[in-house]
Parts: sequence; C-alpha cells; structure tokens
Amino acid sequence: MTTAPSSSLAAIDMRVQPAWRWTEDDAPPPRPPTLKGYDRVYGQEFRSLQTHASLVAELRRLNIRAIVQSEPIAGAAAASNDRVAAAISRDPDCFLGGFGSADPRDGLAAIREINRFHGELGLCGLAMMPDFFNMDISDKRCWPLYAKAAELGIPVGIHVGINFSTNSPIRHGHPSFVDELACHYPELIIICNHGGWPWAAETVAVAWKHPNVYLEFGAIGPRHLASSEGGWQPMRQFMNSVLQDRILFGSDWPMLSHERLMAEIPLLRLKESVLEKYLKKNAEALLDRILC
Repeated sequence: MTTAPSSSLAAIDMRVQPAWRWTEDDAPPPRPPTLKGYDRVYGQEFRSLQTHASLVAELRRLNIRAIVQSEPIAGAAAASNDRVAAAISRDPDCFLGGFGSADPRDGLAAIREINRFHGELGLCGLAMMPDFFNMDISDKRCWPLYAKAAELGIPVGIHVGINFSTNSPIRHGHPSFVDELACHYPELIIICNHGGWPWAAETVAVAWKHPNVYLEFGAIGPRHLASSEGGWQPMRQFMNSVLQDRILFGSDWPMLSHERLMAEIPLLRLKESVLEKYLKKNAEALLDRILC
C-alpha cells in the first residue's frame, strides 16, 4: 500500500503506461508493426521515445501523482507487471499504485498471474485490453479474469472504444459489452479507459446505469472533448452533471503529455466543484475503496 496523496496535489493521473526504457541510455525496444496506426494518429513512435526518467520529471514538475497500468501489447504480461512494480519501487513519491495485466488467452495461467501480481507484487487492479488480442470485451475467455478481480475486490480497467491497431476491428471495444459485464458482476468496479469514443452516448448510458462504472479519458485531448464537433457532446454534458462523481483524469502517458493536458483542461468548462472531482477527488475516493 502506497502513501496517501497530498492535499496539495494538482491531479492524480489514473493511467500512465510503464516506460519501455528507464533512461535515454537504454536502447528503444522493437515495436510491433500493428502499432504503426498510433504513429499516424499521435505523431510519435509509440512508447519507445519516452523514458521512466522523463515521466518522473514531468510528474514532479507539475505536482501530479499517478497509477501505472501494465500494457503487454508486445511480450508477456508477467514481464510487464514486473516492470510496473519496479517503476513504483523506484519512485514511490510519484506513484500511488499499479494495475497488473493477464492474457485471457492463457487460461488458468492468467488466473495465476492475477494472483501473483496482486499477492506478490502488491498491484491493486487488473488492466484489460481484449481488443488488442482481437477479442470482444465480453469474450468468454475474459470472464474468468473478471470473476477473479471481483473475488479479490480489485477494479478492472478496460480499453473501451476505438483502437488504432491494424489487426483488430474496433467493434471489440463497444461499451455494450461493459453493460453486459456490469450486469453479471454489479459489485465489480469497472473503469472504461478512453471514454468509449466513437460511442460516447452509449458509454454515458452504461455509466449512468451502473454505479460501479467509471470513465477515464486517457489519450483524449481535452480540446477534443470540449469541441462542439466530433461526437463527444453527450459525454461533456454528463461529466458536468450525473456522472461527475465517476469521471477520472488520465493521460495514458506517453500518448499525451501532462503539460498539454493541464493546459487544455480549462476548455472543458467544468464547474469548479466538478473539476476538483475530475482531477483528484474521485480518484482519491476510488483508491480508498480498493486500498491502493
């Protein structure tokens, strides 16, 4: 269990990725060719240019603390989980905890990995990206992992909405699958990563229906959320009203820098009380629930 966040914090980032390199002296790892779509959309070599050191410097400079979420898009989940735990151990002043991952294609080995990262590494959530494995959020191979998370009382962060990989249709990330999951496990805390675009209205409906469904907007520039075009209008309206207690600030670093996010957040025109909830109070309340 990590140290409680300070009341002076500017924000709690509920989702940063573990850097592939500790410092610039480390060689960039090979990138899967399926991620080239992210280069086109985000204008960067996905993940490989940034380092753990640059992330830590950014968080300290802006007075932000973060949750690290495992993302084993290339490689084994166990290695990614070990890296999350190592990142937290290196700089505990910057990180409040971590989410581990498990590959639903691994059967019982995935359940063992959840037990390991939770019991041995102390990670306090499960990160799921079924669409990157070319499967639906509600694929039958995922259900045992969700059940294990519910048994352990840890939240599940799920990639909901579009993906830009070249080997997986976007339909795998439809929010209706989250509705199905929440109906089966109403006690399970579910975090919809990325806010569910292009199905913003459907994602709003699912979160409004289920009190344990949260919304996080990593890799989405606030200027896009604030735009009158692009399909985010229902989301922005409900962020400021009935969903104000279940919206979470997230960067999905290195997809977006914290400097950009903090500069664009005023564009959302959130009520002052809602803005405080969005930036840190909702995260604090959620972390208290899961003992992260």
